[in-house]
Amino acid sequence: SLRLLIGEQIDAEPYTDAALSARIDAAGDLNTVAAAVWQEKAAKYADLVDISEGGSSRKMGDLHEQALNMVLHFQSLTPAASGGTRIRRLSR
Repeated sequence: SLRLLIGEQIDAEPYTDAALSARIDAAGDLNTVAAAVWQEKAAKYADLVDISEGGSSRKMGDLHEQALNMVLHFQSLTPAASGGTRIRRLSR
């Protein structure tokens, strides 16, 4: 179920079955773990830039923005949503 929430279908580093199971056991909630994983993905995407060359373009910065949207979504579903960690939208 967690793999569907985080968009990681393959048992591979850093999101192996064992690693995800340990995180679920520690957090006790799939949405909390999903928010943490999407936050990690947002950090990974933070340095991507939009590319335009040869008549085509790729808006790589959208990956970062969408990952942050997923963090906010899953945080809103966690039991600690009323007083948990908050993420503010960053502008580049």
